[in-house]
Amino acid sequence: MFVGITTRKLNWIIDADIRGFFDNISHEWRNREARGEVTVIRYADDFVNGFREESDARRCLAALQERFAKFGLELHPDKTRLIEFGRYAEERRAKRGDGPPETFDFLGFTHISGKTRRGDFTIHRQTSRKKFQTKLKELKEQLQRRRHADLAETGRWLKSVYGGWCQYCAVPGN
Repeated sequence: MFVGITTRKLNWIIDADIRGFFDNISHEWRNREARGEVTVIRYADDFVNGFREESDARRCLAALQERFAKFGLELHPDKTRLIEFGRYAEERRAKRGDGPPETFDFLGFTHISGKTRRGDFTIHRQTSRKKFQTKLKELKEQLQRRRHADLAETGRWLKSVYGGWCQYCAVPGN
């Protein structure tokens, strides 16, 4: 996703979650209808679409809602939104007085529109606060259950948990 958004001239993001399960997204719409660049990043029932043009994003969102309804699926109303995001979002929002660009969560990371030290556009990724808090709570409960277990065994278990977290969450800037 990082490469898909940073290497293209995208200015709008649809961050969506689909109620129910689906096998694939037809890409015919983007090839037939979109005027600017479009990118699709999908994992299980979550996806992010990136668009150069706001009008493409709005038409796609309407088309997705209509198409999913035909199959008894719907976009989750609380988790689906169209946000201005990308290399020009900060500048455009500042001109309108809207404040910094919105962020979105995808695959356990909060994605933040930002700049490198040289001033180039980049996406900063941080572990999602909600996911992190949930994992910390689970870890605390598990450690309390292991309170009387062998310390070396608990240490090995804790090392494996931390190693797994690092393997997934160790992205630049996190």
